[in-house]
Amino acid sequence: MLAVLEIKWSGIALEEWWRNEQFWLIGGTSAHLAAVLQGLLKVIAGIEISFTLTTKSGGDDNDDDFADLYIIKWSFLMIPPITIMMTNLIAIAVGFSRTIYSAIPQWSRLLGGVFFSFWVLAHLYPFAKGLMGRRGRTPTIVFVWSGLIAITISLLWVAINPPAGNNQIGGSFQFP
Repeated sequence: MLAVLEIKWSGIALEEWWRNEQFWLIGGTSAHLAAVLQGLLKVIAGIEISFTLTTKSGGDDNDDDFADLYIIKWSFLMIPPITIMMTNLIAIAVGFSRTIYSAIPQWSRLLGGVFFSFWVLAHLYPFAKGLMGRRGRTPTIVFVWSGLIAITISLLWVAINPPAGNNQIGGSFQFP
């Protein structure tokens, strides 16, 4: 509600605010996170990290307003947002399966979790659209690393917070 009041007060259109929120989340999970890590490396270890600026061109497609978004090169900055997207997709699937196969389904808990996962995924939609581009030229290694990290996070979560009535890692089967 506070954000809606700020929008009305400042005269910003709702679509502009939404676009700002999306790019803030994308930047916060990739470039800002990398900047903090690089700053810590510089302060703690004295490691200096440099970068070079490159020019971007829209290519030969003049009909697409977002043609510049499709021209991307692989970077380690892509891994955290992809991991967040995969973790949320895994969380939705696990939430549905836990609710459906539960003795006492907690639908309100599922709806709350799915809502927030979709909220994060909706914020990361421009990143996913730019990542896939027109021809899907993202290297496979980006998806492999992101998938491995997402699976690791999911398994760690299940190990830390096992399903109700199961105190063991590795399933619910018990020897007689």
